[in-house]
Amino acid sequence: MTTQTKTTTWPEGVIARYLTVGGATVDVTQTQVIRKEGDHCTSTVGDLTLAVRCSGCRASDESTYEGLYIGLVEPVLESFYGEDTRDWAQSHAETCRAMPKPSA
Repeated sequence: MTTQTKTTTWPEGVIARYLTVGGATVDVTQTQVIRKEGDHCTSTVGDLTLAVRCSGCRASDESTYEGLYIGLVEPVLESFYGEDTRDWAQSHAETCRAMPKPSA
């Protein structure tokens, strides 16, 4: 089991982070694009994109859900829409042995 010994600030936009066995991170980001206000209710309608990227091997995954009532899917990772994203990130983190590129 790999443990992270140094606490770092997550990059802006990251809503979840998984630690790989190689010491890299798998970051999940969420983007919401508001398209219009709902016609029949007060909820906002928009598109939701969940993106995952490994800082070690650079593998990635992305899912976009269009026409959602954005206010009804918060927090998104705990909703139905986040299930595939969570599963992909966790599975990748459990097996990826790529190490992150040194920053210095």
